[in-house]
Amino acid sequence: MNNISVGIGMLLVAVLLGVSQSALSKAPPVAKLVQVEGKIEYSRNGTRWVPVRRTKYLFEGYLIRTGNDGSGKLINQASGESQELGKNSEIEIKADSVFLISGNLTPPKEESTSIFESLMNKFAKAQRYTTVRRSATTGEDDCDNKVRTIRQVTVSGSHPDLVWRNACPEYSYRLVIDGNAVEVAAQSTSEMIRFSVKDLEPGEHTYKVEVLDKGDIVYSPRKESAFVVLDGNADQELTQTLSMFGDDVFMHANLLEERGMHVAAMDAYRDYFYENPDDNDMRPLLIQSYQDLKLSNLRESEARLYNAALEEDF
Repeated sequence: MNNISVGIGMLLVAVLLGVSQSALSKAPPVAKLVQVEGKIEYSRNGTRWVPVRRTKYLFEGYLIRTGNDGSGKLINQASGESQELGKNSEIEIKADSVFLISGNLTPPKEESTSIFESLMNKFAKAQRYTTVRRSATTGEDDCDNKVRTIRQVTVSGSHPDLVWRNACPEYSYRLVIDGNAVEVAAQSTSEMIRFSVKDLEPGEHTYKVEVLDKGDIVYSPRKESAFVVLDGNADQELTQTLSMFGDDVFMHANLLEERGMHVAAMDAYRDYFYENPDDNDMRPLLIQSYQDLKLSNLRESEARLYNAALEEDF
């Protein structure tokens, strides 16, 4: 009987944890606020208000208010319709619409929706990687010598880095590009290892990362990965295209990922969340980026941060 009771208790705990994780996951944003001018603030709970200074994605339950000189443009992510938000106004973001509490909000007018679709689909898929392992860690995972690399990635003169997980503080690495080996010294305090690709012809190249312990190979992948080097014209064209999205970092990163530039996208996410640590609801996109780049330690750390912040708001 005692064993049965213990088993049932463990099952209930597992179910509750699963329900909690599911309940805390976020649907994609309902709208985004662009063309931010003057004083604008947002709140998740109506008590703590945070300034908005750039394009902001808005989730169900958010409150937005403007000051005497505040204004902005709201774009519904599902319908693509836009509305102008005036000064001294307050709105609430509902599940599929924007509700005016006070002030001025113009009637919706039609805009294009296709530009948001891939980003919203990506956000929904990224939720699968926000789950946090609840088993106790022994520290062994931190020194797992099996360093995996993304199978295909694109680099350029503007974004020349390859990255991989730092397997252990004392390990060094041998990066083999097109059969030519380069030694990469141990970096005991680095979150990840970076290597800038230089002086290579545009086009596709093969690479693999071998892990060394005191000069001996302790891991070598069975298969090689590949990276593509953009030529100068393609790099310049990409920069020009990115400028079309203004200060919308998430559209920047989305385009970079579509072009295979996963490291550049990760860097854009990291810079954004360093400057905007409160924007937790969009964090799954950074978590997904770490997953794509096989940076499992950073994915796990970011997922814990994301879930801890969700629990504070729940």
